[in-house]
Amino acid sequence: MKVSSNDLRVYLVRHPRATSAELCHALNDINRSTLMRLVSQMPGEVIRRGGTHHSRYALRRLLRGSKDGLPLYRIDGQGSGHSVGTLDLLYPGGSAVAFAEPFPWPLDKGPMQDGWFEGLPYPILDIRPQGFLGRNFAHQYGRDLEVPESLNDWTDDDVVQVLSARGHDQSGDLILGDLAYERHLDARRHWEQGLIHPARLAETYPALAVQALNQGMAGSSAAGEFPKFTTLVELAGEPTAVIVKFSGAEDSPAVRRWADLLVCEHVALETLSAELGIAAARSSIRRHGGRTFLEVVRFDRQGALGRLPVCTLASLNGALLGKAGVPWPALAVAMEQNGWLERSDVTKSAHIWWFGRLIANTDMHEGNLSLLPGLKLAPVYDMLPMGYAPLRGGEVPAREYVPALPLPREESAWREAARAAVTYWHLCARDTRISPEFRQTCQENERTLKRTLD
Repeated sequence: MKVSSNDLRVYLVRHPRATSAELCHALNDINRSTLMRLVSQMPGEVIRRGGTHHSRYALRRLLRGSKDGLPLYRIDGQGSGHSVGTLDLLYPGGSAVAFAEPFPWPLDKGPMQDGWFEGLPYPILDIRPQGFLGRNFAHQYGRDLEVPESLNDWTDDDVVQVLSARGHDQSGDLILGDLAYERHLDARRHWEQGLIHPARLAETYPALAVQALNQGMAGSSAAGEFPKFTTLVELAGEPTAVIVKFSGAEDSPAVRRWADLLVCEHVALETLSAELGIAAARSSIRRHGGRTFLEVVRFDRQGALGRLPVCTLASLNGALLGKAGVPWPALAVAMEQNGWLERSDVTKSAHIWWFGRLIANTDMHEGNLSLLPGLKLAPVYDMLPMGYAPLRGGEVPAREYVPALPLPREESAWREAARAAVTYWHLCARDTRISPEFRQTCQENERTLKRTLD
């Protein structure tokens, strides 16, 4: 019985990522040369990855009618571009990358090592628009790019469409597609125009805050999330990329509390570094135009043009471990068992986790811990007592502080973190940038944790 390219197409529809041996057997035990002839009759339709003896095949999924793969680039620490590989979308789902250089992130044993991914490659998941900035992006560009305004409704194809069109300045070092890379080159030529000099901060930060709010949808910010913007400022005479969170400008209990929490985040980052020797993002508190600004130096940027790779624990866990509802220390242990994380970083993750819990950080999701290639823990960020955040309606209820307690095997890490947390509450209780009401709360929490530690 003669086998046609349509027979191959039909089989791949039902059995994506089939091996060459599976295909040859399913198609009336044809030989490999015949299989290659059938593939050649389907130009642009079939994706092949893997070596000669373990090749797999799948059908290409069109993106807005296009059969072309998308080049994936990275920007290094000096601002130079490099080709990472080519991304192809697969039918009915998933993707494949033909790597042009060694991949800096772990690849699970099996098809992933040959470039096959169940969804999008997990580092790309981290550069999709998300959070406050992502919702602003979707509101501003969603209609032009023909994607839903709600980020929750985006498919993988929507993410790729957006990134390949306008994803030139996302987190990390990756850029997907030629159009996005051309936008990066254009922004690179004009970076000095956006540089904020120290003398202009007082006027520029309030203006950028208003712009960030105006670009979004009314009420679009989720409960427990600060509005923010990114920019380039001159710090110590050097161009420095920062992400800036800010409070409201009016004088209300809710705004005062959000302002307090911004100062508390700054103190938390300094305390982690000073008391536990854990790298944390560098930050500063500024007050302009009636708002409090937390300026955080981005650790995924270097100078005016350089970028550095980062990947969240959420993406690594989803792609490599698949453990839902597991705390950071347990995920770190699992990564160590797979040979991806060193013991010293496992210990640090436990200290960070307990410190966060003991300063009432109720928002320690997996997207709030990142790693560098290696894998090494990235500097800590988004560490603050979110348990004291105002409710969505603006109410600021009283909260009882009940320090979390450890299991026996967690005692050592808990005690070290608890001593640092006592220092933290002590510093916050005496920081005059924090409102008197919340300083009183911090003082009470210091006493409570001291009693628990003793």
